[in-house]
Amino acid sequence: MWNLTKQAKEKLNKCNTLPIPETDEEWEISLREAKEDGEDLLSYFKNELEEVKEELLLTLPDRFIPYVENRTLNQPTLTKSVREDYLQWMREADKEFEQILDAAHEQTANAVTFLSKAVQDVFEESLHDSTIERIEREGDSLHLYINTDGGFSSKSQIHFVFENVMSEESDEPLEVGHWIIYYELQKTDNEFAFRVLFDCPDTEWTISMKNLEASYYCRPALYTLLNHEEKLEETSFTDYRAQLNPDYQYWLITPHFYTTIQLFSETPTLENGKLDITENETVITVGNEHFTYNLEEYNPIQFIYTDVYEDPYAHLEVPLASDEIEVAALGDDFELQVRAWNTLYANPNELAEIINRVLAKMVITEENEMMASAYASHFYENGILNEDVIEKYRSLI
Repeated sequence: MWNLTKQAKEKLNKCNTLPIPETDEEWEISLREAKEDGEDLLSYFKNELEEVKEELLLTLPDRFIPYVENRTLNQPTLTKSVREDYLQWMREADKEFEQILDAAHEQTANAVTFLSKAVQDVFEESLHDSTIERIEREGDSLHLYINTDGGFSSKSQIHFVFENVMSEESDEPLEVGHWIIYYELQKTDNEFAFRVLFDCPDTEWTISMKNLEASYYCRPALYTLLNHEEKLEETSFTDYRAQLNPDYQYWLITPHFYTTIQLFSETPTLENGKLDITENETVITVGNEHFTYNLEEYNPIQFIYTDVYEDPYAHLEVPLASDEIEVAALGDDFELQVRAWNTLYANPNELAEIINRVLAKMVITEENEMMASAYASHFYENGILNEDVIEKYRSLI
């Protein structure tokens, strides 16, 4: 029996159809900011409710229906008791789905122990927000090529091979561009089964097979740093190639093929072909096939991968001295700020006094609220926050 289903995801989405400000303070901030920007927030919220009214009437418990009908469910005039009841109902739905995800994760963690080290490596990190880049079918095997650039894995390209496929079910045909949201891997007596919930389009795909294999590749650290600094477009292929580690093996991976590359020759050549970069396009010859990529759409730098993971931000993990942390954490130097918070996160008990001081002084804004919530929750779970700080961050932890 599957933990993860499309129906469970749809139920979660329905229960989160109409989010609302959770506290009087949030309402005050939202209304003040809207007024400063010349926006009519209350009218906007009324229109928002009207757009989803029919769905709400089908989804909400009966006790909330009157507040949909009189259009006050997402207004500041809603009584605090009703607001808390509604928010608690939403939280319970979130918790229910989190339990489903936890169960799916547990099934996956168990199933991968029966598979190869490469598959285990892939599932150590999340496939959430990755996309299907290529699909190939060969006999009773399915090759699925996954691009994780928009996701959370250090493995930028993943090649799954579903061997001896026994069954495959989907709401819609599996296609390039499908966006992975949630997934679950299961092991039965004689086979494995893999289920994915996609977004764009919203569909469910399940495949069962005798075995699953995987290989993966990473982007060079240089790519990540240049991309973060928005310098990729101004970096030439020649300059980029010259800065890569010559001791690593590299691959050229496009939406159409994988091949090894001899990267450090004057004219880069492929294992079984060649690569030519002109003023307007990249032309790649592999065997008898020719592939052309317009430079406006594809920078050839983005096709280069290696099998060695390099952490582009390893320097941000270097801890700061305790007498430097407070100024850095509250300062404007981004790298010092990150190092300071990383130091605090890793040493909550030893640095409890500094943590409470920093959190007390920190100004919470819309931009840093998520970060503040993550750190405050971590320190709260470690039991090192004083009462004043707990009260300040109560709505975030």
